[in-house]
Amino acid sequence: MKTITNLALVLFSMSAAAQEDFSKLKWRNRILVFSTQNLKDETFVAQWENFKSSSKKIDDRNILLFALSKGRILDKDLKVIPSYHIAPLRKKYNIPQTYEGITLIGKDGGVKLQKPLHTEPRVFFEAIDQMPMRQQEMRQNIDD
Repeated sequence: MKTITNLALVLFSMSAAAQEDFSKLKWRNRILVFSTQNLKDETFVAQWENFKSSSKKIDDRNILLFALSKGRILDKDLKVIPSYHIAPLRKKYNIPQTYEGITLIGKDGGVKLQKPLHTEPRVFFEAIDQMPMRQQEMRQNIDD
Protein backbone atom coordinates (compact mmCIF):
# COMPACT_ATOMS: atom_id res chain seq x y z
CA MET A 1 0.00 0.00 0.00
CA LYS A 2 2.87 2.35 0.83
CA THR A 3 4.36 1.75 -2.62
CA ILE A 4 1.08 2.72 -4.30
CA THR A 5 0.88 5.89 -2.21
CA ASN A 6 4.48 6.81 -3.09
CA LEU A 7 3.86 6.10 -6.77
CA ALA A 8 0.75 8.29 -6.70
CA LEU A 9 2.73 11.14 -5.11
CA VAL A 10 5.48 10.84 -7.72
CA LEU A 11 2.97 10.83 -10.59
CA PHE A 12 1.13 13.81 -9.10
CA SER A 13 4.36 15.81 -8.73
CA MET A 14 5.36 14.96 -12.30
CA SER A 15 1.99 16.07 -13.67
CA ALA A 16 2.13 19.27 -11.60
CA ALA A 17 5.53 20.09 -13.09
CA ALA A 18 4.25 19.32 -16.56
CA GLN A 19 1.44 21.85 -16.12
CA GLU A 20 3.81 24.59 -15.04
CA ASP A 21 3.14 27.95 -16.64
CA PHE A 22 4.16 31.51 -15.86
CA SER A 23 1.96 31.71 -12.74
CA LYS A 24 4.90 31.92 -10.36
CA LEU A 25 6.03 35.10 -12.14
CA LYS A 26 2.62 36.76 -11.71
CA TRP A 27 2.63 40.24 -10.14
CA ARG A 28 6.44 40.42 -10.40
CA ASN A 29 7.16 40.30 -14.12
CA ARG A 30 5.75 41.05 -17.52
CA ILE A 31 6.57 38.40 -20.08
CA LEU A 32 7.32 38.58 -23.79
CA VAL A 33 6.94 35.23 -25.51
CA PHE A 34 8.46 35.00 -28.97
CA SER A 35 6.91 32.19 -31.03
CA THR A 36 8.79 30.86 -34.02
CA GLN A 37 9.06 27.66 -36.00
CA ASN A 38 12.79 28.24 -36.51
CA LEU A 39 15.22 29.81 -34.03
CA LYS A 40 17.53 30.62 -36.95
CA ASP A 41 14.87 32.52 -38.89
CA GLU A 42 16.25 35.97 -39.81
CA THR A 43 13.19 37.85 -38.56
CA PHE A 44 13.21 36.04 -35.22
CA VAL A 45 16.96 36.50 -34.72
CA ALA A 46 16.80 40.20 -35.59
CA GLN A 47 13.88 40.83 -33.24
CA TRP A 48 15.35 38.75 -30.42
CA GLU A 49 18.59 40.74 -30.62
CA ASN A 50 16.66 44.00 -31.01
CA PHE A 51 14.81 43.36 -27.74
CA LYS A 52 17.88 42.05 -25.91
CA SER A 53 19.81 45.20 -26.88
CA SER A 54 17.09 47.23 -25.14
CA SER A 55 18.09 45.79 -21.77
CA LYS A 56 17.55 49.03 -19.82
CA LYS A 57 13.97 49.34 -21.13
CA ILE A 58 13.40 45.62 -20.50
CA ASP A 59 14.69 45.88 -16.92
CA ASP A 60 12.77 49.10 -16.17
CA ARG A 61 9.53 47.37 -17.15
CA ASN A 62 10.28 44.09 -15.34
CA ILE A 63 10.12 42.12 -18.59
CA LEU A 64 11.33 38.56 -19.00
CA LEU A 65 11.97 37.14 -22.49
CA PHE A 66 11.04 33.61 -23.51
CA ALA A 67 10.94 31.84 -26.88
CA LEU A 68 8.60 29.03 -27.95
CA SER A 69 9.91 26.82 -30.72
CA LYS A 70 9.45 23.22 -31.79
CA GLY A 71 7.75 22.05 -28.63
CA ARG A 72 10.21 23.72 -26.29
CA ILE A 73 10.39 26.89 -24.24
CA LEU A 74 13.68 28.72 -24.01
CA ASP A 75 14.99 31.41 -21.67
CA LYS A 76 16.62 34.74 -22.57
CA ASP A 77 19.85 32.91 -23.43
CA LEU A 78 17.89 30.54 -25.70
CA LYS A 79 18.52 27.60 -23.37
CA VAL A 80 15.73 25.04 -23.01
CA ILE A 81 13.76 25.19 -19.77
CA PRO A 82 12.86 21.54 -19.14
CA SER A 83 10.17 22.07 -16.49
CA TYR A 84 7.82 23.87 -18.87
CA HIS A 85 5.57 22.14 -21.36
CA ILE A 86 4.41 23.98 -24.43
CA ALA A 87 0.85 22.69 -24.92
CA PRO A 88 -0.54 24.09 -21.62
CA LEU A 89 1.27 27.39 -22.22
CA ARG A 90 -0.09 27.72 -25.74
CA LYS A 91 -3.59 26.93 -24.53
CA LYS A 92 -3.55 29.24 -21.50
CA TYR A 93 -2.12 32.21 -23.40
CA ASN A 94 -3.91 31.51 -26.70
CA ILE A 95 -0.74 31.09 -28.76
CA PRO A 96 -1.48 28.89 -31.82
CA GLN A 97 1.14 26.29 -32.71
CA THR A 98 1.85 27.92 -36.07
CA TYR A 99 1.88 31.48 -34.68
CA GLU A 100 4.94 33.51 -35.62
CA GLY A 101 4.89 36.50 -33.34
CA ILE A 102 5.29 38.05 -29.92
CA THR A 103 2.83 37.77 -27.04
CA LEU A 104 2.89 40.21 -24.14
CA ILE A 105 1.67 38.79 -20.84
CA GLY A 106 1.02 41.36 -18.14
CA LYS A 107 1.89 41.16 -14.47
CA ASP A 108 -1.68 40.03 -13.82
CA GLY A 109 -1.07 36.96 -16.01
CA GLY A 110 -3.33 38.08 -18.85
CA VAL A 111 -2.44 38.41 -22.51
CA LYS A 112 -2.15 42.14 -23.27
CA LEU A 113 -0.90 42.21 -26.85
CA GLN A 114 -0.03 39.86 -29.71
CA LYS A 115 1.86 41.13 -32.73
CA PRO A 116 3.85 39.63 -35.62
CA LEU A 117 7.58 39.02 -35.13
CA HIS A 118 8.57 42.05 -37.18
CA THR A 119 6.89 44.47 -34.73
CA GLU A 120 9.25 47.07 -33.27
CA PRO A 121 10.05 46.85 -29.52
CA ARG A 122 8.74 50.43 -29.17
CA VAL A 123 5.19 49.15 -29.77
CA PHE A 124 5.43 46.83 -26.77
CA PHE A 125 7.15 49.39 -24.54
CA GLU A 126 4.48 51.99 -25.34
CA ALA A 127 1.68 49.47 -24.68
CA ILE A 128 3.22 48.61 -21.32
CA ASP A 129 3.72 52.28 -20.43
CA GLN A 130 -0.02 52.87 -20.92
CA MET A 131 -0.97 50.17 -18.39
CA PRO A 132 -2.23 51.41 -15.01
CA MET A 133 0.23 49.27 -13.06
CA ARG A 134 3.14 50.64 -15.12
CA GLN A 135 1.87 54.20 -14.64
CA GLN A 136 1.95 53.59 -10.90
CA GLU A 137 5.47 52.15 -11.12
CA MET A 138 6.67 55.23 -13.03
CA ARG A 139 5.13 57.57 -10.44
CA GLN A 140 6.81 55.63 -7.62
CA ASN A 141 10.18 55.84 -9.40
CA ILE A 142 9.83 59.62 -9.67
CA ASP A 143 8.98 59.86 -5.96
CA ASP A 144 11.98 57.72 -4.88
